[in-house]
Amino acid sequence: MPILTDTELVLGLSRHLAAYQMGPERAALEQLEFAGWVFDVSFRLRGSTTSSPARVRAIGLDVGLGKRSLADVVKTLEALGWVDVHRDAKGEATAVVETIPAPNDLVAASERVLNVLMAGPMERAALAVLRATTIQPLVMTDVLDAAYAAEGVSSLPETAEDAVRHLMHTGLVREVLADDGRTVLYNPNVWTQGDAVIRSALKAADAHGTKEVGALLEELATNPGMPESQVTSTEKKWINFAVSQGLVQRSVIQTSEGQERGFLFTPHLGRDPFGGTAGDASGQVRQLVGSMIYAATFAAYRLRDPAVFLRALINRGIAGNASSIGTDYPMLEKAGIVRVVDGHSSNRYQLELLQTDVAEDALKVLTAREASGSGGHNAASLEGQRSYVHVDRERAKIALTTDRDQAEEARLIAALREVPARRSMGQVQ
Repeated sequence: MPILTDTELVLGLSRHLAAYQMGPERAALEQLEFAGWVFDVSFRLRGSTTSSPARVRAIGLDVGLGKRSLADVVKTLEALGWVDVHRDAKGEATAVVETIPAPNDLVAASERVLNVLMAGPMERAALAVLRATTIQPLVMTDVLDAAYAAEGVSSLPETAEDAVRHLMHTGLVREVLADDGRTVLYNPNVWTQGDAVIRSALKAADAHGTKEVGALLEELATNPGMPESQVTSTEKKWINFAVSQGLVQRSVIQTSEGQERGFLFTPHLGRDPFGGTAGDASGQVRQLVGSMIYAATFAAYRLRDPAVFLRALINRGIAGNASSIGTDYPMLEKAGIVRVVDGHSSNRYQLELLQTDVAEDALKVLTAREASGSGGHNAASLEGQRSYVHVDRERAKIALTTDRDQAEEARLIAALREVPARRSMGQVQ
């Protein structure tokens, strides 16, 4: 498994580019950005079974998609066989039924999505460059070689150079000129050590160890903390080289018998930069964990134990009974993780779980940490969580954005909670 899958790369790219105004460089990456939109909407719709057109539009707006862009995304989902749009006699959408694959299968579907979108040589080259510079810092010649190996690029060498230029202009790849005149490229969103990494890239290239180190990094991405003695991707000399250059971190445990055992990690263990921690390509697990921790720490009515509340939500499929859930806009609704439904009495509402696997993974994280705060197990603690900015967009943000006004928030709440049986407020085509 690569350090970041192509699905994670395009999803992260789309969230990153959302902070940029449209210009030639962003436009050149349009197909990859669109692929990211497809995955973003898919992760949010997955598990909801049937949604009203208004709910789909509300999710699209939170992704950052206007009516036309969302319509194109939905058409792509139809072409993939992941949604079925029901329409009335006038051709207007009445319901959107999803059959979106499980997360692992969804992550593995990047090539299929790119084929449906008919991604061309430039997009393939850009993805290859982004993938290569994410694995490790590389000298320009190695980066271009990776781009030339992409589908359709070998006969268009200028395409590879264009791809590098577009990624640099949008902050997805950084170029550094070394003292000896060579150029080093790396993904600054993953390799956060700064320009100091160029020394590692140059030494790896000079030692002809670029491929060996890359294979080691990919193996460790799948097995963080892997015992050094179990590494199969390369020889010990390359492990020592990678450790000496800061590309791999070694933790050594000494036993009472005087033996030493080394355990290896990568500097980008958290896989934070493009929307996910390990096993969380969509970023939804992190979003749910953050929501629960917020509820235990900052909310007016705090959760005494977020794990208990989340476990109840998983076991029963529904939890909470508070008026504030109906009047405020829970962040998790926008992510497609939960839906707000009527509670046990008048003017009270509950959270209905839509994506059980996301909640189960979040629960594992929560049970590993001690919950903070005090107060009852009250879903009212979710009030105030109106929006979530993925780290990709926050990092890339180059201009201030304004919050939606109260009227817009109220409209989106109504759209997210509308059931398909009700009259459609519009059309998703």
